[in-house]
Amino acid sequence: MELVLLGLIVWSGVHFVPVVAPDFRQSLIEKVGALPYRGLFALVILASVALMVVGWRSIESVTVLYDIYDIVVGPCLLLILAGFVLMAASKLKSNFSRTVRHPQLTGFSLWAVAHTLMNGDLRAVVLFGGLSLWAIATIVLTNRRDGAFQVPDKQLPHQGVIVFAVGICGFIAAVLGHEYLSGVDLTVKR
Repeated sequence: MELVLLGLIVWSGVHFVPVVAPDFRQSLIEKVGALPYRGLFALVILASVALMVVGWRSIESVTVLYDIYDIVVGPCLLLILAGFVLMAASKLKSNFSRTVRHPQLTGFSLWAVAHTLMNGDLRAVVLFGGLSLWAIATIVLTNRRDGAFQVPDKQLPHQGVIVFAVGICGFIAAVLGHEYLSGVDLTVKR
């Protein structure tokens, strides 16, 4: 569990720097350059993910806190699908960004909350609950830093269809590759 927690702390800490310490971030960029900063940021994020994955897989004894999978699986899959659509909306122009101020963080939050609800063991609650808290805290802190929401210009409706299609494709790819990516087989009844 220590590696999962360390991974969460590193992930959160690195992601919080631009939000809570933008001057420090800017001074780092000025010292090392934008490209090296981005590279270092990416390496540390990859290291934090590796810590979480290795930590997850190293936990042999699973402590079950609750088991509501059969009740929440349908709604949670819809939350995850919505999360993928919102994450796609963060990268592609559409009218989604006129409604949701932080589509990537909101989509990530939906994904993490759904995983917390579906997996009631201690390691899942720590990992996905921690990621949920990080994403929600980042939304709150970013809103505080940036002030009032400036609604972007309207986009053509077909761009929303493209975003939705990309989100669905991402969701399908994640479902099909879930066992390979996470080590958790979705075909096994819980």
